[in-house]
Amino acid sequence: MRAHKEPLIAIDARFLGEAGPGRYVKNIIEQLEKTDTTNAYVIYLRPKGFEQYKPSSPNFKKVLADYKWYSWQEQFGFLFRILKDRPDIFYVPHFNIPVLYPGKLVTAIPDIIMHSFSTERGTTLPKFYFRFKKLVYKTVVYWAVKRSFKVIVPSRDVKSDFIKAYPGVSPEKFIVAYEGVDPVFFEERSASSEIFREFGIDRPYFLYISSMYEHKNVPFLIDAFEDFSSSNNYRLVLIGKKDKFSEHVAEIIKSKDLQKKILMPGMTRYVTDDEINFLRRNASAYVFPSLKEGFSLTPLEAQAVGLPSVISDIPCHREIYSDTVLYFDPKDKTDFLRKLEIITSNDSVRQKLIELGYENVKKYDWKNTAEITLNVFRDLLNNL
Repeated sequence: MRAHKEPLIAIDARFLGEAGPGRYVKNIIEQLEKTDTTNAYVIYLRPKGFEQYKPSSPNFKKVLADYKWYSWQEQFGFLFRILKDRPDIFYVPHFNIPVLYPGKLVTAIPDIIMHSFSTERGTTLPKFYFRFKKLVYKTVVYWAVKRSFKVIVPSRDVKSDFIKAYPGVSPEKFIVAYEGVDPVFFEERSASSEIFREFGIDRPYFLYISSMYEHKNVPFLIDAFEDFSSSNNYRLVLIGKKDKFSEHVAEIIKSKDLQKKILMPGMTRYVTDDEINFLRRNASAYVFPSLKEGFSLTPLEAQAVGLPSVISDIPCHREIYSDTVLYFDPKDKTDFLRKLEIITSNDSVRQKLIELGYENVKKYDWKNTAEITLNVFRDLLNNL
């Protein structure tokens, strides 16, 4: 039997310390610590996150759970670790649940982009293995949706995607909770301009920060920038982790002999948050050509420091950014080049977008995300 009397909520925070879902769970936990002093929490972490996370509330306890995500370890070893604690609620801020977990479950799934944008063309895996992995992925997501009391999603656009993908599931199961900007990106902590010298970054430059998966549309960005930069001295700085997708992008850049114009610092080493903030504050514009997003946080992070954004005209972006950015058709190079010309030559447009961006950022706060999440927990606890 458990020793505690108050309800216990277990959080899968094994991604903490990583990009994407790691930043999400970091901010959710920080806000829950400030908001919920009633329930007990156990936070499962891998070694990197275990070292990084310092509980700031006595009802939060961290536990080492070094089980690799998307693995058999996750499905069995991690499952037994959770069952040992017997939580009243198990909260997974991603889709990768242990499918045999029998208890009460809440998930936060950022998108189902892999349903439509993960293709054989975009992988180096053998075709059979790729198809098998995608089948496993779809099975786990389906089971996460089916088993969850609620599925928290970051936008109405993602909710619409789920409703279309799972017509047999009640739309009421999906709860929209917008994300926010990590407080670290509001801080003006000093980062050395040495990163300019280290990677040969000259101003003026455009900035892109994200992964380079197939749906991110980075080859389009490179192709368009090649035309744009032929008559000026602009650079393009691409920040993303080194993996097979970024390596493919690097090959494209090399094939076009654009290594001096398009720079990829992340291929050499990890770029810190402080360095990213420094690059944002000195860039001419943020560019983002993605074909599909769940919330699309990086343009919001750009707006937080007064960097105007030129981003793809997709439903998610229209929902989150309204009229606070310049939009372009992500399949129309001429349209994109026209918007780059505007953002670099029209000071009144730039200033207007900067002002609108500051106001837009105010609409999104991790405190609100955490409050919606906590309300889901409370609803479930009341139904136990």
